[in-house]
Amino acid sequence: MADRLLIRAPAKLNLSLRVGARAADGYHPIASLMVALAGLEDEVAIARAPQRRLICPGGPGGAANLAWRALDALEAHVDRALPAEVAITKHIPMQAGLGGGSSDAAAVLVGIDALFGLGLPRPKLEAIGATLGSDVPFFIRAGTQWATGRGEHVTPQPIPRDLWGVVCGPAARLSTADVYRSFDALTFPGDLDPSPPRGDWAGAAWVVNDLWPAARALAPGLDAIADELRRHGAVIVLLCGSGGAIAGLWKDRDAAAAAAGQIDSALAVVRPSPPREGAV
Repeated sequence: MADRLLIRAPAKLNLSLRVGARAADGYHPIASLMVALAGLEDEVAIARAPQRRLICPGGPGGAANLAWRALDALEAHVDRALPAEVAITKHIPMQAGLGGGSSDAAAVLVGIDALFGLGLPRPKLEAIGATLGSDVPFFIRAGTQWATGRGEHVTPQPIPRDLWGVVCGPAARLSTADVYRSFDALTFPGDLDPSPPRGDWAGAAWVVNDLWPAARALAPGLDAIADELRRHGAVIVLLCGSGGAIAGLWKDRDAAAAAAGQIDSALAVVRPSPPREGAV
């Protein structure tokens, strides 16, 4: 059994994000096509250690970090200590709508399960992940998933074809809670269609993010990045999650790479990645 694993924790794009009215528990139901991204990933190194240690330069420490809480949740489930050193190299910006913290937590759950030979089935890891955050079950699977409920119910979908993106920003650090409060003030949503979208993404009406007006109200500077992406030929421009990163989408890799080279705020050229099969 290995004593050390390196796991890639991808960012995600909500290729479609529809948001319903706030429920009695205070949360909003969503219906979202979530796509894990190759090209923008954190690296999570996990090794057996005498005691727990988390190293995350540029990120929160201790229990403020979702990766630490993932270890707490896993130890509680198996009712024993799982001492490990977790070193996270951050490439995904925080408060950008790209899911970096949730992806790191999912990598810890998958990695600790493998490192200690726990043998927990993926549905169990997803259930544990759901107690940490709505996006964590998605990141345990990665790939392309149709997410409903709060985002914790995920169903595999075909990987979008001929999809290349340029992720920019974030133009502003946006709190998810603040964006949803803005959404509630601006929007009167209807019922959500529970069926996943079909067909090519380019030009499709279902490629939309319902949180875009709410995020723009909090950070008008988002418009400038969106306009720049369009000027450089993006087929579609989307807010990433609850923001404040912005993604421009192309059907051609070379065109996306050329645009990225001319946009100062570009972080990465990305493409859909396959479902997770285990540690790298």
